[in-house]
Amino acid sequence: MEGLKGVKPSAAVRAEAAAWVARLHGPNRTPHVEAGLRRWLADDPEHAAAFELLTDTWEKSARLRRRPLEQVASWEGPGFRISFPRAALAAAATVILAILATIFYLHTDAVATGVGELRTLTLDDGSRVHLNTDTRVRVHYDKQTRHVSLERGEALFEVAKRPGWPFIVTAGGREIKALGTEFVVRRDGKRFSVMLMEGKVTVELRGGATQSSSLGATHGTEGQSNRSPPEAETFTLIPGDRVTFVGSATPTLDRPAPERITAWLRGEVALDNTSLADAVAEMNRYSHQRIVADDPALAAIRVSGIFQAGDLANFAQAVARMHHIKVVNQQDEIVLMTGETARNGTPQQ
Repeated sequence: MEGLKGVKPSAAVRAEAAAWVARLHGPNRTPHVEAGLRRWLADDPEHAAAFELLTDTWEKSARLRRRPLEQVASWEGPGFRISFPRAALAAAATVILAILATIFYLHTDAVATGVGELRTLTLDDGSRVHLNTDTRVRVHYDKQTRHVSLERGEALFEVAKRPGWPFIVTAGGREIKALGTEFVVRRDGKRFSVMLMEGKVTVELRGGATQSSSLGATHGTEGQSNRSPPEAETFTLIPGDRVTFVGSATPTLDRPAPERITAWLRGEVALDNTSLADAVAEMNRYSHQRIVADDPALAAIRVSGIFQAGDLANFAQAVARMHHIKVVNQQDEIVLMTGETARNGTPQQ
């Protein structure tokens, strides 16, 4: 593959390629698996480069084991001798390699992004998972369910329709069940939210629920809802609904603008009359550097606008200009403040 020369796949992509090689050489190879591989290869040139590398490694290992197999076709000990057909040994070696590759896959079924990194996964069934910054998911498919666990962060799921094969996302002690739909799940500590973009999902406590209610009866204006989330354990969302859970508090329902919720897919942070504290927390998600705004005098500031994810310096300067506050640059922090309470650094207007 001439077009793949110079492409250096990452360790994570090589891990995914190893999993595909194991599937193709394992006992569960099916047309469904082959179709999933074709989609994965077409998704990114890095995928094809990694698959070529791992396939070459597999073939070389097969050639290398031929000579040793001839040497161990029999084993002799005190008082007895055991012989093995060479074909059986070759088959056993192939099975062992497949098992080792499968074990490697099982140890890499968790996929994570770093701070400021975005990533898209194409799963076996054609479903796509878009991972936001500092996000970790674990994927497990079996004959009964397609299961993804969101351990932290935020992800947008585009679920392929597979009647009779439920797609379930678990996060924050809840299960989101979907079939052919698109939704965003976010998990920040004890805060957990689900927003439905299209299709239909249910959100329930893990292990099932005794009460059920639809949240789709009536709607208020954009960003608001004239419905109160009922006292139920299972919620059915319709497109535009977002349900948010914070610890044991009563769930809240709203209808934020979809383009604001998915701004991160475009590398942006969209804020709409957001408190400065929340705006700072949102910007800090995308950078190892931090903005600090702990001056009580800044509590009343509200921020609106679209900002580049990870560009903390320009965000701080924009807020400073709009609200006539000061910016102090430190080694690992950008401090927003009023008055002359600078910590250590030179205030910049």
